[in-house]
Amino acid sequence: MKAIFCLMGLLCLKFKRFIPPLVFSISLIYCVFLTENVVSQQGNAIYSGIVIDSVSRKPLAGATITNPYNESRVFTDGLGRFSISAPRRGGFLVVTYIGYNSTKFSYKQSGSDFLIQLTPVTLNVAEVSVSTGYQLISRERATGAFAHVDSALLNRRVGSNVINRLEGVVPGLLFNRSTISSATGGLDLSIRGHSTLFANDQPLVIVDNFPYDGDINNINPNDVASISVLKDAAAASIWGVRSGNGVIVITTKKGKYNSALLADFNANITVGDKPNAFYDRSFLDSKDFIDVEKQLFNLGYYDSQLSDSAHPVVSPVVQLLADQRDGKINQAAVDKEIDKFIGTDVRKDIERYLYHKSINQQYSLNLRGGNERSTYYFSAGYDNQIGNLTGNNNSRLTLNAQNVFKLLPGLEMSVALNYIEAHNTNNGIGNLTAGGQYGQIYPYARLADDSGKPMPIVKDYNYSWITDASAQQGYLNWQYNPLDEIHYADNTSVSRETRINTSLKYTFLKNLNAEIRYQYETANTSGKNYFDKNTYYTRNIINEFTTVKGAAITHIVPVSGILQQSENALASQHFRGQLNYHVNENDRHEVTALVGAEVNETVTNSNANTVYGYDKELGTYQNVDFNTYYPLYPSGFYSQVPGTLGFSKFTDRYLSYFGNAAYTFKRLYTISASGRIDRSNLFGVNANQKSVPLYSIGGVWNAAQEGFYSIDFLPLLKLRTTYGYNGNIDKNVVAVTTIKRNTSDYYTPGLSNSSIANPANADLRWEKIRMINFGLDFGFKDRILTGSFDIFFKKGIDLFGDSPLAPSTGFTMFRGNTANTKGHGFDLVLNSNNLAIGNFRWQSTFLISRAVDKVTKYNLNQTAIGSLSDGSVVLPITGKPLFGIYSYKWAGLTHETGDPQGYLNESISTDYTSIIASTKLADLVYNGPSRPTSFGSLKNTFFYKQLSMSFNLVYKFGYYFRRPSISYSGLYSGWFGHSDFTKRWLKPGDESYTDVPSMQLPPVNDDRETFYSYASTLVDKADHIRLQDISLNYSLTRSVWKNLPVRQLDFYGYINNIAILWRANKEHLDPDMYSASAYPIPRTYAFGFKVGL
Repeated sequence: MKAIFCLMGLLCLKFKRFIPPLVFSISLIYCVFLTENVVSQQGNAIYSGIVIDSVSRKPLAGATITNPYNESRVFTDGLGRFSISAPRRGGFLVVTYIGYNSTKFSYKQSGSDFLIQLTPVTLNVAEVSVSTGYQLISRERATGAFAHVDSALLNRRVGSNVINRLEGVVPGLLFNRSTISSATGGLDLSIRGHSTLFANDQPLVIVDNFPYDGDINNINPNDVASISVLKDAAAASIWGVRSGNGVIVITTKKGKYNSALLADFNANITVGDKPNAFYDRSFLDSKDFIDVEKQLFNLGYYDSQLSDSAHPVVSPVVQLLADQRDGKINQAAVDKEIDKFIGTDVRKDIERYLYHKSINQQYSLNLRGGNERSTYYFSAGYDNQIGNLTGNNNSRLTLNAQNVFKLLPGLEMSVALNYIEAHNTNNGIGNLTAGGQYGQIYPYARLADDSGKPMPIVKDYNYSWITDASAQQGYLNWQYNPLDEIHYADNTSVSRETRINTSLKYTFLKNLNAEIRYQYETANTSGKNYFDKNTYYTRNIINEFTTVKGAAITHIVPVSGILQQSENALASQHFRGQLNYHVNENDRHEVTALVGAEVNETVTNSNANTVYGYDKELGTYQNVDFNTYYPLYPSGFYSQVPGTLGFSKFTDRYLSYFGNAAYTFKRLYTISASGRIDRSNLFGVNANQKSVPLYSIGGVWNAAQEGFYSIDFLPLLKLRTTYGYNGNIDKNVVAVTTIKRNTSDYYTPGLSNSSIANPANADLRWEKIRMINFGLDFGFKDRILTGSFDIFFKKGIDLFGDSPLAPSTGFTMFRGNTANTKGHGFDLVLNSNNLAIGNFRWQSTFLISRAVDKVTKYNLNQTAIGSLSDGSVVLPITGKPLFGIYSYKWAGLTHETGDPQGYLNESISTDYTSIIASTKLADLVYNGPSRPTSFGSLKNTFFYKQLSMSFNLVYKFGYYFRRPSISYSGLYSGWFGHSDFTKRWLKPGDESYTDVPSMQLPPVNDDRETFYSYASTLVDKADHIRLQDISLNYSLTRSVWKNLPVRQLDFYGYINNIAILWRANKEHLDPDMYSASAYPIPRTYAFGFKVGL
């Protein structure tokens, strides 16, 4: 163990420069304290015994015997026998076996062979407790709908993100991969469907009893002991106005009393494939693109751009054609260059230079243990990731220390310190654009020559003009070289989070205790984008604000670097006082109750600024005039020097009162109730004064324990029901009048103005989500099949929605508590033990979830044109789902011209302007919901001795997506291509096998483009089945290898994002990444090992 402490000390010293002095000092003191706090090792002896079935008296092969003192494990052999090293002074062993109740077997100092009898399971779905963040609840007595993920299931996946590990293993939890949310670290999650229109729609995340206000991506998964997901009112209503979207409760690892010093070291490496650039459908083949450019050039489409004094972007081919027309180059030279371009595909260079395989290294070490009066846990983790984009990487350091002390009889104190530091570098180029009107690069661009030397591409201005302008005195090189930009880029951010959590718990009586908890959390992120004077960004701004008059050269922007800085700081405090009561009178009457109050405050500050003439070495900068409008070169338009200057501060305060109670009679019947009153500075005065609680009630009936119950093959049957309300808030809507201060503009130089961003609303209150849940837990004999079935009905009341107002009020719309929704669904969990032959076992878990919702009240009528989207945003239409796809009715292509056809007054028409103008919302085709209504997974796990292997299939059904297609106006004016261009109508008869309209040359009918883009022919079913992952683990213990120098040694491998096995759409698109320019998540391969000492 001395080596472990040396290693801990080296870790502290190695990362000293990253750790604030206070945290560094505490860490060192903690390491020293740890050495003094270790329980002295007692002499061990070898004990042996046999494990049998208490009913059949048959030996049980493969039962697990664990010594809790040092967590060593052995397994019984084919005759049910075992031998294990355990303290000579006596103690107890924990014996577990699937389908049997686990037992603690006590032994004394002396003893020979032990006979341990296990009883078959006749009760309980699972011998686990779930955490609500306020209390631990036995699953046997829980009335609410919970999902529990233990450490084994959590660690089946490999990765640095803890929330990602829940995908495909929690019923009712849906990962919406096509959208993002900053509230959960970029992930868009929903539990049992969507519960709001415009307010926060992400689950509340709790870490160690308090809401977590930091970046969820920074939590080290190796520190997590278990996760509980609270899904209904009885489970989540204790969290009041923040629980409407469900609650995810994360419990971290802790030490144990009377435990030897234990250490675990975990290391793994994950390698990810390159993104597939050729999956991107928004490209045209170079030959097709050039053919289009030739046609447009012959029509004079580019004449205005070529003659524009602002010298806008034109492609190399257009420039060649113009030079040929002007007699600067002959036809042969043009043809030679164009032949080179036709053989070029920029996606090859993108894959070669802008993307590479990702590599993530993860290391984690934890120490834990305790004596009779204290426990301790200390961990250190380090992650280092090289991203898929060249120039992007990040690292994360986590330190976690927790202690629990018995100060006096009945008085217990806990102290926890958590420190996280993350460094991110984002110098990669994810999207190549030409600038100006063009949102994409031409497909024949080259990023490097044959020898790998970086090459410039067109950017913002005519390349020929740039070459001449760069040669003029006073102007810097104006060429744009993407690969050089990666080299010069310096875009970094540093995040630091500190969390201090402490509590005092005093037991007054045997059944009554009081506790106070306090948490202080800070999270600070500093961003820095430094643009060296060699970067295109800096050179472009300097050149645009440079004037040359004869020999006089004036640089409005200094010829030096530009620094953009941002600071975001969060500080939160949570204080809670709570009384806990628990009494159990011989399993006849059992009462659990708690009551308490809490207050919390969260303050966020942010600021941003830009400085010019920045010298990175000296840290100096030069002042510039941000107020004056200067003429830009070469356009002549007037503009201020770009500057970012902004400050903001938000303060959220809550005062809450809560209570919870449950009564169980003879372990047969349980009733529960909970309530919470929240007051906040976000609510109106009237709402705070009314103090209407959010509450829940629930009940459980253990039918299988009734005296009259006689179904032998179904020894577990439990029914549950709950009813109650959760709440939700929208921080963007506040009760008081909010004034927005605006800076000066071109028409009011030097003057600022203000506007009312939010009118006062004394009645503003939280959203309410009413939830009714009926549940059934069941288990067949010998646990061949166990599971649960929950059906729920929910109703959103007083949701934030928009309502029209009379223009005379100064507002055309008002957002308040005016909308309602409702939804329903179910969660089915099936766990089966399929096969057990000798040392081989096969188990399965099948999850089936369904969630549908619809708007029942919304005061603002939607227009037809406003209801057309890709389905990624909430579209509140009464009687329809929150997320839906609506389209123009499609009538195919015309035979003669290949034009798209729609319906005008129920007749087929190509009058697109009239179709769009006359189409009402009721005339649109409702294709269906854009989010899955049915989803789940099937996980199969196989065991053979110390080897285990599992794979997980996930599926999503019952939804649709709108796929992008070719837009001819987008192709001409923005270079936005699409592979559907090759499927376009070319001649009469093509309409029988294609729905892609014929190519229309300028002037383009924009209404034709709009009609086709939102026609029903571009909507496909998104249903699919995916092989999500495969996990492999081999575990060595001393029961297998007697000379093993460690307690346990595990080797594991993991493959993620493997393949889509079936999809409903015929375009071979990934429905989770259906955008034309989005890449599917690359496949990853991980390998690692874990050592237990």
